[in-house]
Amino acid sequence: MNKRKQKRGGHRPNAGRKRTCTKKVSYNRRINENILNILKDYAASHNITETEALENAILLLSNTDKLKGGLNMKIAVPTEQGKLCSHFGHCETFTFVDVNTDTKEILNIETKEPEEGISCQSASWIASQGTNIILAGGMGARPLGIFEQAGVKVVTGCPELPIEDVVKSYLDSTLVIGDNSCEGEHSHCHGHGHEHGHCHHGN
Repeated sequence: MNKRKQKRGGHRPNAGRKRTCTKKVSYNRRINENILNILKDYAASHNITETEALENAILLLSNTDKLKGGLNMKIAVPTEQGKLCSHFGHCETFTFVDVNTDTKEILNIETKEPEEGISCQSASWIASQGTNIILAGGMGARPLGIFEQAGVKVVTGCPELPIEDVVKSYLDSTLVIGDNSCEGEHSHCHGHGHEHGHCHHGN
């Protein structure tokens, strides 16, 4: 009968040591588990569901970022041929620029156009993109009102500069602001599908 040979006198690495961890957990995973445990404890102590606890945490974080002003911000610019368009309703596209307000660095630039075409009503669409500030030349009362209701800051009277130049000048507080050429109590705009809107002024 064959017998399996055994090695004698050999030395196995870490012999006699007890394995204390059978599975390595990533640092980020441990952080997430800690956060989940905190949310579970919070939910139990306040007699709410874990989902409600998570929603409260998200709301708290959002409000904290607003109070701090946040580091990242999205700036929208009505654009024509790569430059700021002097009239909100006359632009070809809208350019969205993500910036870091702490370092004043441009993080991303993206050009978009609403499916229904450009008009003064594009203000609602721009606000829905997560826009914090819009830099424009002229803007009528209707889009101004829409932006105000949406909590979007409007800077009018901006010069027709290349997009990066106007954004960097704004971040550096060196942007020279003029008059709102499209401002007026009775000003309004009409959109024409995918055609450009036009500003009209009453007396």
